[in-house]
Amino acid sequence: MKWLNDILTGIDNKTHDLGRWSWAISLGAVIAAGLHTAWHGVIDLIAFGTAIAAVVGAHGVALGLKANTEPK
Repeated sequence: MKWLNDILTGIDNKTHDLGRWSWAISLGAVIAAGLHTAWHGVIDLIAFGTAIAAVVGAHGVALGLKANTEPK
């Protein structure tokens, strides 16, 4: 799956990036928790949206700050 490799590796598409893996796993965990809550009851969409925004925002800033350390 080339698209997954493109998402989880650095600019050279060879080096796996811990920040990108962290982003994917964290986002997956929040989505899984939201699905579990929705399956077993009523989901609070404000809390779910806030959690998604926190994960995406924090990891986006982290990846932006380390962008100049990517191998060329």
